[in-house]
Amino acid sequence: MIQEPGTVREVSATCLDLERLCRWGRELGRLAVRHRVFVALDGPLGAGKTTLVQACCDGADVAGPVTSPTFTLVQRYGDAPPVHHVDLYRIGREDELRELGWDDLTAGDGPVFVEWAARAGTRLPDDRWEVRLEIPAGGECRGVHAIAHGRAPALPEIEVGP
Repeated sequence: MIQEPGTVREVSATCLDLERLCRWGRELGRLAVRHRVFVALDGPLGAGKTTLVQACCDGADVAGPVTSPTFTLVQRYGDAPPVHHVDLYRIGREDELRELGWDDLTAGDGPVFVEWAARAGTRLPDDRWEVRLEIPAGGECRGVHAIAHGRAPALPEIEVGP
């Protein structure tokens, strides 16, 4: 596996402001579209999962608005390759994933960003990026912890500092 300059297998930041979170998200999206990565996102309500996906889609050159698929469950943007945005918040059981076309989504024809990914349980692909967002005390910033699993490419480093 070739590792690009400025990438690592695991990244963390305890307090990213919105600007840095979105900057990292744009780089994450650029790499995700290039390598057609499955991105599993988790964190509490209001942690910034949709905001991060919007930044990722910006980095993936998605044209048009990117909105939360909480009610539609799956959004598809573009064609070459398509970018999928999935929200599993309303999924109660793993067997409900079939109705979403889960097998096609995990086949890798383009990047897939899945909010509330833990609800997929054992159906998550082995090769993926896993991103956990947290809201530290005070709520002014976001904590991020991300890991590249399996044969997923390395993650972009997170810019921290003043």
